[in-house]
Amino acid sequence: MQKMTGFLNVMRVTEIIQWLVSSKRTGTLILIQDDRQNKIYFQDGKIIYIWSNCEADETVNFLECQSHSRRDELASASANSEALGLPLIGYLLSQKFFSSEQFEALLKEGAETLLTSVLTWDTGTFDFDPELPQFLLNSPIGLNTFHILFESTLRLDESHRDSQVDAEMVMNKIRGLIQEGGFELPPMPEVMQQLAEKIDTPTISIDEIVACITDQILVSKILKIFNSPYYGRHGHASSLKDAVVFIGLKSLMSIVTVHAMSSYSPRNSRKIKGVLQHSLVCAMIARQIARDMSANFELAFICGLLHDIGKTILLEMLSDFTLPADLQVQLIEENHSEMGYVLAQQWNFGSDITDVIRYHHTPELAADHTRMAEIINLADTMSYLNGQPVEVTDMAFTSFDLSQINVDDILGELDTLGNEAAQIVDLG
Repeated sequence: MQKMTGFLNVMRVTEIIQWLVSSKRTGTLILIQDDRQNKIYFQDGKIIYIWSNCEADETVNFLECQSHSRRDELASASANSEALGLPLIGYLLSQKFFSSEQFEALLKEGAETLLTSVLTWDTGTFDFDPELPQFLLNSPIGLNTFHILFESTLRLDESHRDSQVDAEMVMNKIRGLIQEGGFELPPMPEVMQQLAEKIDTPTISIDEIVACITDQILVSKILKIFNSPYYGRHGHASSLKDAVVFIGLKSLMSIVTVHAMSSYSPRNSRKIKGVLQHSLVCAMIARQIARDMSANFELAFICGLLHDIGKTILLEMLSDFTLPADLQVQLIEENHSEMGYVLAQQWNFGSDITDVIRYHHTPELAADHTRMAEIINLADTMSYLNGQPVEVTDMAFTSFDLSQINVDDILGELDTLGNEAAQIVDLG
């Protein structure tokens, strides 16, 4: 099995662990959020060891904590076990460094503490490496992972129980604001207003349009997108004018829009970057899908780039409330399409864009733009697969056939495309 990687807002920690247990996987699960990193080591689906880089997690780093006064002995034992080709835990048990009962109790407590923490993560990444460190091979002790997951969930439920009533009140209030339009949308950023005015002037020159773009970070992003091999053009442009001539004015406006929204909610900059990275990946995939089926690939790129713009508005709105992470995700998923549609209308985007934003999860409702909504729906789905051989052939479309699209080729490039998108987003 190859390494597996993905995003925690797509595949939750519980789903990952259930898959590892049910398929009796052996390897290392790495969970990352900001500067926090946790590792859970599995052998045949059982937890055999854990680690965290957070110094406060003394229960998680149980071996180091337990061995604080015996570091020299631990280092010597580690060297001896490696020389003998024995698993470290088994060697420590044989040398009575601690008893099997002590080790199992510490491992259980540490695993429950770690899982209780990461079960709340709605952002971040995961990696599963089917390899184990040498010192953990053939570990003599493994925990019932489902039991640990159950106990961790109980801990989490208990901690949230007191706040659940208030959370439901907040949920209802926010839903009411959304349904009644009782929220303030951001005004169109100045650079977008300038571009829109100039683009609507028939006699305007490319030089005058380019002169509006003075933000050097934005210039760098435009050039990087244009020069990306995944944008579909071979060659290199060093001038902004060359890039604008090729990508077109509507695509330019969509890139400027996304750049402007990247700084809309400073309180959520990390989450906003995650949304924008996904949107750029989706846009590149949508562009390729449209090219494969001889559709409007520039419009596909624009719609892919803007399809989740409503999430940026909701993230800022939710910053004013205290909600558990799972309820925040639920609210955003339920309402981002409509919120994006309202914003796109206010900013005078065409119906070919606004309707796709509104119906990218329900393309059958996009009466006049079904084909483009289906392209974005497929690109959105594929962008979350992270290069894994997940079936997309069960998806049904009314305006095209999957046989027209090089699905395997696109899936094979997702890891590289994700890295490319991350570099572009991180420029700002």
